[in-house]
Amino acid sequence: MTDKNKPAESTNEAREVDADLPLPVLAPDGGPEKPAKKKEPAASSRWQRLRGWYFGHKRVSVPLSIFALLLIFVALPASRYKVLGLMVAKNSYMQIVDSTTLAPVSGARVSFGATSATTDGNGKAKLHLPVGYHSMVISKKYYQDRRVNVLTPVLGKKDIPVITFQATGRQVKISVKNVVTKKALADVDIKVLDVNAKTDQNGSAFLVLPAGTASQKATLSLSGYNSSDVTVRVSDSLTAENEYAITPMGKVYFLSKLSGKIDLVKSNLDGDVRETVLAGTGREDNKNTVLLASRDWRFLALLSRRDSDLAKLYLIETNSDKVTAVDEGNATFSLIGWSDANFVYRVDRRGYDLWQPKQHALKSYNAETKKITTLDETDAQGSNNYNYNYESFDSTYLAGQRVVYVKAWFANYSGSAELSDNQLGIYSISASGSGTRSTHKTFGYQLDKSTYQESFLYRPDQVYFQVVEKSADPHYFVYANNQVSEKASIKDDLNNYLNGAQYSTYLQSPTTNSTLWSEVRDGKNSLFIGDLTGGNGKQIASLSDYQTYGWYTDNYILASKNGSELYIFGSDGIKKDSEALKITDYHRPFITYQGYGGGYGGL
Repeated sequence: MTDKNKPAESTNEAREVDADLPLPVLAPDGGPEKPAKKKEPAASSRWQRLRGWYFGHKRVSVPLSIFALLLIFVALPASRYKVLGLMVAKNSYMQIVDSTTLAPVSGARVSFGATSATTDGNGKAKLHLPVGYHSMVISKKYYQDRRVNVLTPVLGKKDIPVITFQATGRQVKISVKNVVTKKALADVDIKVLDVNAKTDQNGSAFLVLPAGTASQKATLSLSGYNSSDVTVRVSDSLTAENEYAITPMGKVYFLSKLSGKIDLVKSNLDGDVRETVLAGTGREDNKNTVLLASRDWRFLALLSRRDSDLAKLYLIETNSDKVTAVDEGNATFSLIGWSDANFVYRVDRRGYDLWQPKQHALKSYNAETKKITTLDETDAQGSNNYNYNYESFDSTYLAGQRVVYVKAWFANYSGSAELSDNQLGIYSISASGSGTRSTHKTFGYQLDKSTYQESFLYRPDQVYFQVVEKSADPHYFVYANNQVSEKASIKDDLNNYLNGAQYSTYLQSPTTNSTLWSEVRDGKNSLFIGDLTGGNGKQIASLSDYQTYGWYTDNYILASKNGSELYIFGSDGIKKDSEALKITDYHRPFITYQGYGGGYGGL
């Protein structure tokens, strides 16, 4: 009998069961084992995490996706330019050369659709196109049209593509230079028949012209130069070479007595196209007819006795050759020179007694406003021709933009007049008359003693003075920067000048940034260009027979030879006299203006 209250004894022995079904697996503790979870692949897990992050961070993930797609498109050549070409345009460059001579072909038309360009003197063309490959058409008269594929890259390329072009006519080479400097000229326009070309940086251009003619008429033109009509030689067997020279644009004015009278004449810079601007009347003074040009050659001052016994002062405006009488009357005129558009001169009035004031005047004429300004006048004292003191302009110079001058007193010693109350003075005033007069130094007089001065223009902006006051020892002064200061060290320069030493005249360039002067060395002239104060000189001609005459723009030097021959050469100088180009012979006035550098024609 079994005790129902007694617990059953546990055993580890397996029980025998009769069944056809699979039996549960027992866990180690004897209970049924839990079924194992199915393990998912690792790749599927990462994709789910990525997918979850992507849709959970759309502000970041969507822009990144677009950027990645663009990178893929750009990386693939087939799609790169199709995409970027919709958004990016760049300059596309190419050079066209002749297939036979390999010389640049200028004037060729390069086109892509509605966009086109013409090659320059170096055979180069530039078009602004979307990036990518483009089929372009190249065409020019007497050349075979050509179609080429050219890439407009995203990034710039160092080397531009060179494309050969097949000529169908005869090769002609044209070279053009400056007739004055003999230097090659780039970008000269050449027109022959219906063919256009430009010279390259070496001054050369190759043209293709129709066969069967020995020559053709052509026109050469370049900004700043006179156009020239020439005849071009054409050869059926070889490349014909043609060399030409064209003249810088401009007119030079000078006096000429070729007609037997003193005429005012102008010509091109090579002496060609000579014209009479103002014909002489036959009354001109052979020695004292003077022509002075402003630095920019816009204005000319002419002192000439044309229709009366006394000379008049005239203005000529070179843009129209208009002649205007500036000043005239019962007076004589002494020319001082140009300071920009202001012409300074002295008037000595006739019919005045020595004891009457205002006998002498210093004036300035503005060629733009046509206005005369009296800069200063002289004074006088007394009541008759036996008892008087009078003042006179002793020396007058143009230094920079100012007129520097000396006024001195003189007396009739047979009378009772004395000079003790008067003074010799050094003054300056603006050449335009604006502002006030500066009194720099004054020196007294004393009866029976001498007060006087000697001076000369040492540099473009400096005047040297030696002053003796009341018969005392000389004192030495320098005018510079609108001031006069005592400077004993210039004594030797003054003494040399007084003993006949020649000092240079510094001719200022149109821009006033440079000066031109000459020095005598071994009996010949050496020409120099320096800065606006006459320093840092660079020799541009040595052992020359030329004398400085002036400038024509800052690029050309005008020089005279044998006193009446006018030449021109480049401002970088010449190695021998034969390199200069003769413009003309001219009439040189008797009067010269040593020291005056504000304009040209005074030497």
